[in-house]
Amino acid sequence: MDNNFSAFLLADQELRVQSGSIAVHIRLPWYRALPLSTVEVVSLLIDGHPVSKEQIQFEVNGRRWTLADCADQTAESWYVLDDGILHVALEGMKPQPAYDVDLTLNLYPPYMPGFAWVTHSAKRLQVQQ
Repeated sequence: MDNNFSAFLLADQELRVQSGSIAVHIRLPWYRALPLSTVEVVSLLIDGHPVSKEQIQFEVNGRRWTLADCADQTAESWYVLDDGILHVALEGMKPQPAYDVDLTLNLYPPYMPGFAWVTHSAKRLQVQQ
């Protein structure tokens, strides 16, 4: 589950609180751009609490989708130099100066049928102003 990209999946110094949600910046754990439809957020824990997929929106290229809608985004690419942003509703959580974030992300490159690239990362991230 941990691989060479694990240390970079969660972008350091990139956690923001904005209008009832936190924004977690993540990096594509692959060597080239991939269609958003091949990216799966498997699990996200904030301070040890599982976050339901319905509470998460994924942003790339200035556009947002629910996780369910990401599967249909075959023409939208996530580029290796661009952050993806997970917008997580703060339902039941109070704003605080730092959060423990634990993320598992799967990639299914379209040119490698049947292959899944699993990346896991966990970090304590400080809220940036």
